[in-house]
Amino acid sequence: MINEMNLRAACAGVIAVFVASSFGVSLTAQEDNLVPNSSFENSNLKKLKGYGQLEEFSENWFAGTESLLDLFAEGMKSEKVNIPNNLYGKQDASEGVCYAGLRAYSKDTRMFRNYYEVELTTALEKNQMYCVSFDISLSDLSRYSVNGIGAVLSDRKIEQGNQGIIVRDMDVKHHGNKVMSLYDGWETICGTTIGTGEEEYLMIGGFEKDGDMTVEKIKRPSGISGPQLNHAYYYLDNVKVFPISAKSQCACTRADEVRTDLVFGSSVVLSESMSAEDIIGVSAVYYAFLKRNPTGTGQATISQLADMLKENPSWKLRIIGHADEDEFNEGKINPRYRELGAKRAAIVVTKFGDFGIAASRLVTDSREDLDPASTRDTDISRAKNRRVTFEIIR
Repeated sequence: MINEMNLRAACAGVIAVFVASSFGVSLTAQEDNLVPNSSFENSNLKKLKGYGQLEEFSENWFAGTESLLDLFAEGMKSEKVNIPNNLYGKQDASEGVCYAGLRAYSKDTRMFRNYYEVELTTALEKNQMYCVSFDISLSDLSRYSVNGIGAVLSDRKIEQGNQGIIVRDMDVKHHGNKVMSLYDGWETICGTTIGTGEEEYLMIGGFEKDGDMTVEKIKRPSGISGPQLNHAYYYLDNVKVFPISAKSQCACTRADEVRTDLVFGSSVVLSESMSAEDIIGVSAVYYAFLKRNPTGTGQATISQLADMLKENPSWKLRIIGHADEDEFNEGKINPRYRELGAKRAAIVVTKFGDFGIAASRLVTDSREDLDPASTRDTDISRAKNRRVTFEIIR
């Protein structure tokens, strides 16, 4: 156990060597992080004894409501605020030797949700993509776990003059908005946002109404003594906001990386009254994320169009390759994925050759991410944009 003098030095940032995460949050993220005192290490712990003292002893952070914020640290004499063992449970810090406590939900009228707010070191830049991430761990003696935990970015300081719930649309939350129930370790909530040039503040908390949250009862972990409390209380640590070029740089865990296996299945219904030209005009070959080769369904589409070209020997065909926005951004950081639309179109030309169509009848074009089939921010919409389309050349 380190002594109090060494502990204060650690929390003041003298000890600055930490193990980097093996996933998307890297040392570069540490260097570019816009969140000051991101792991609550810049804290004066000499008088820390109880709950609700974070604003008094820790720099930069403040409460969005009148519900006070909790600070925990290693080596504290008070069992209320000690790490790893405290009256809410047992947990080592995710990073450093300090963390905070976040009540995201409560059924006890004496305990209120709290909201952590901080002013960023600089405002977000307009049209720049950012990764927002933070680590949470459910306290062992929480009776409940919930979803609806996330981050809100704002152009102004949020100050609610009571202890009530703040209901906001979250800029970042877990990609599936799942119930966060891990108590034996830490989970990362992260996501991307595009700056407008006005965001200067970050707030973290539970932003959904009680009735809109999914609330699950938790069994007390074995080996943990003490009564369960009627709330969902999480330890909070390692808060980051940093600029990125592609979404893959903001993967919380391998399970949270961009879904790579989703291929859009065309819902176009072909009727007997459609001409061959009509069919070619609505046909498309769809792709999994970052893939160049067509699936079996895509090859069947190419085969069908090849038969039409054989039946109409005077026709030429323009083959147009597309990529979704995430793929285009991946190309910025990895040359392998640059001009993915053009590469898809070129491979389709080769496939037509396998079906007996001369390359002289085919012209390739590439529009990359400039001509999306859908502009909605969903996995399905992005899958619609990963495609090759066709046009008859007159």
